Amino acid sequence: MSKSIFSKIFSIEDYEQTHRILYILGIKIKFPKSEYIQKQKNNPFEKYKKNNIDITTLPPATGQIRDIQLANLEMLKELDFVCKQHNLKYWLDYGTLLGAVRHKGFIPWDDDIDTGMMRDDYEKLYEVFNKTTRNPNISIKAYSDRKHNALLKVYYKKCDCIFADIFPYDYTPDLTTKEQIKLSKKLKNFNRKYLINTKTFEDLEQRIKEKTSEIYSGVGKMIAYGIDYGHTIKNWFFPYEMTFPLKELEFEGFMFPVFKDYDRFLTQLYGDYMAYPNKFGMGHTMYLDLSEEDKKHIAELIN
Repeated sequence: MSKSIFSKIFSIEDYEQTHRILYILGIKIKFPKSEYIQKQKNNPFEKYKKNNIDITTLPPATGQIRDIQLANLEMLKELDFVCKQHNLKYWLDYGTLLGAVRHKGFIPWDDDIDTGMMRDDYEKLYEVFNKTTRNPNISIKAYSDRKHNALLKVYYKKCDCIFADIFPYDYTPDLTTKEQIKLSKKLKNFNRKYLINTKTFEDLEQRIKEKTSEIYSGVGKMIAYGIDYGHTIKNWFFPYEMTFPLKELEFEGFMFPVFKDYDRFLTQLYGDYMAYPNKFGMGHTMYLDLSEEDKKHIAELIN
């Protein structure tokens, strides 16, 4: 068998600093590199889970992951500032919302910031953020990954690993639960490659709106994650009365907006969200080997 044919059947490549991806007949399997497997096994939160300690009483992270958490918090605070200056609505999403509800801050083993915005405000934010930010080193960019997912990120120019994700939402027709799940499956597997093959953010948004109008026939009082990003959850759709008007919750000593019925929202995302996860994730940057320069810039940001 020639090398070129073999590579089409089987290949392996690095995925970020901590993982590799194995491709077998088109199937992708992501796994941690050997040097990080032992670090993952030594996760201090495993013993709390083993001893069934109340998850809401766990201590916060320490060391590098805590520094990264606090640096990412600065991205969220700047996003909050810009949105308030322009009357734009956003809310805590995914693990950041879960952390606010369960820990009043970061999930101890997680380190990133997840937020959401309706499409109109999402587009306006891109226009005004860099004109409004109080810190010239905190900026916004349109980002896409190797899976062809696209989203906006508030990021720290001096250190690539410091950022806050912003997921767009769209208004959709009213759908039954069965219809929601069926369409969510279709959207999850949707090929986004042609979406991100654009020259500007404006071109991308126009292409998304054209495709969205093909998928949704009319608009009702539901919202859903935008087709820009392939979320892995079962149901992408949320009724208006679950989400708005927004309320506020504490996160790391500050108050931030969240969905009205965040309990119902988190249950749809995670099921029993007050339980320990089946497997502790590695976070985005928990085990990264940061350069001394990165450590310096992070320290400057949080001190």
